[in-house]
Amino acid sequence: MNIELMKQSQLKCKERANENHIRKLNEKAFGVNERLQYVRISNRKLNCLRWHNNETREHIIKKLDICRWLKEIEHEFITEAIFVNGSRADIIDLTDGIIYEILVSEEEKRFNEKIKNYPDIFVIVKA
Repeated sequence: MNIELMKQSQLKCKERANENHIRKLNEKAFGVNERLQYVRISNRKLNCLRWHNNETREHIIKKLDICRWLKEIEHEFITEAIFVNGSRADIIDLTDGIIYEILVSEEEKRFNEKIKNYPDIFVIVKA
């Protein structure tokens, strides 16, 4: 065996792995940055659980469960996100571009009215 060839092969393997890692990070970061443009600047606190006093306990717990899951899979998210147009979403997964709307105490009619104001770039999921 040629030691020099083995070293070169190992170096190329590490370079490919590094390039793939950088490519994935860029895809993740640029997607997040693009989606952040739809959220008010004053409301861009990432990976933080927020709730209102008028939310039910079940609503808050469901929101917490979703946020914990997003954190486990290393996704960036915003809770109680306010969009530039003034509409508000329960949770936005910025990594995948998904809005999670929690329907514990909310009626279907109100939900359908809310989602009309959400940016088209996001996929909406009922939770």
